[in-house]
Amino acid sequence: MTVIDAHVHLWDPGLHDHAWLRSAGDLHRPFLLDDLTAAAGSVTAVVVQAGRTVDEARWLLGLAARSARLAGVVVHADLADPAAVDTIDALRAEDGSSALVGVRDPVGAGEGTRLGLPQVRRSLAALGERGLTMDLLLGHGTLREAQAAAGDLPQVRFVVDHAAISAVDVRREGLGAWAAQLAPLGRLPNVVCKLSGLGRATAEPGGVRPDAVVRVLLDVFGPRRLMFGSDWPVSTQWSPYEDVAGATARMLNGLSPDEAAAVLGGTAVRAYGLEPADTSAGDRMTMIRQREH
Repeated sequence: MTVIDAHVHLWDPGLHDHAWLRSAGDLHRPFLLDDLTAAAGSVTAVVVQAGRTVDEARWLLGLAARSARLAGVVVHADLADPAAVDTIDALRAEDGSSALVGVRDPVGAGEGTRLGLPQVRRSLAALGERGLTMDLLLGHGTLREAQAAAGDLPQVRFVVDHAAISAVDVRREGLGAWAAQLAPLGRLPNVVCKLSGLGRATAEPGGVRPDAVVRVLLDVFGPRRLMFGSDWPVSTQWSPYEDVAGATARMLNGLSPDEAAAVLGGTAVRAYGLEPADTSAGDRMTMIRQREH
């Protein structure tokens, strides 16, 4: 089974200044491909932007060009900028490969109303024409905006990052409120969701149980529209990679082999249009899943 971690980050503060990293403690250091290998073994990965510059996008695409383990790159683009699509096209031409598979823009992270802007909608439609995904990082109160955008643009593939767990204050409002708001988005066939980034919501005092989150996601999206993502190295604030992978494997134990394979790789291949190299039987997630059985 080819395992794909659909959400990792790589960065080097010495090359690119990510303002948010300055106050991120132990995360404010380089996390490079060798670090990912040390943490995750030979797992194939999709690397997602951590900064907002074209220089970072070029750097990530360069890493992917040199390593078959990076099956795809999701770059940043400001979709409210009329030049955004031209920038994406230029990056694809420079890259000369299929590594650029999607775009992430903080249009849904506290800026949800931007998803309805005419220019953002035009940019999203252009992504669909190019076969690129739109990763949604959804902040509080943005699920309705995301549903409207995905419903109006069925030709665009939307990927919900981190289960949209931050779109509702689940500690105050409860999982039921989150599930009810997520369900309409989950009914749209052009939307898939990442089982990722649950550390903050589940690890802090009063947090929610991760298995309860996963049950909701399986009910709302089904296993064939869910994909595993570790959110490494951000996830190391709460758990080492092996613990994240092990917890995910345990929560998938009730699925059939085909359903588990979809969550652990198949959905990412379909959503991002990946052509990943075969991973060895020694990758960390495969070993953990075999051990869980």
